[in-house]
Amino acid sequence: MTALAPPIVSALTAGVLILAQMLLLMLTVRMRRKARQSLGDGTDPALQKAVRRHGNFTENAAIFVVALALAEMLGMGRMLVEAMAGLFVASRLLHAVGLSMTRTVNWMRLVGVAGTVVSASVVGVQLVLLSVGRLTP
Repeated sequence: MTALAPPIVSALTAGVLILAQMLLLMLTVRMRRKARQSLGDGTDPALQKAVRRHGNFTENAAIFVVALALAEMLGMGRMLVEAMAGLFVASRLLHAVGLSMTRTVNWMRLVGVAGTVVSASVVGVQLVLLSVGRLTP
């Protein structure tokens, strides 16, 4: 059995994503204080956007980092790991900025969603291929 590679790129990606997530969390807290709304969004449009930016980022980032780390440890090529990590981070940031705009249907959200789908799908396919290759009868 071959040794598992340490997930260095995934660790860096996780660090960047958690810092971005904490920024989005603090922006949401600031909007909650401004709107005097501790739970829910109170139908405040600015708070709704802040809650969705943070929530959407969190929903996608956690599973991606876990999948990326597993794929990296199982031997996914370093350049592909780096490319998918970079695409995912850029896509999530673009999506968050796009969701901050007055018109929330915009190119940044579209590109952000597309990049997220592509990067996560590539990592998912790689995980399946790498795992199947290691199954023993």
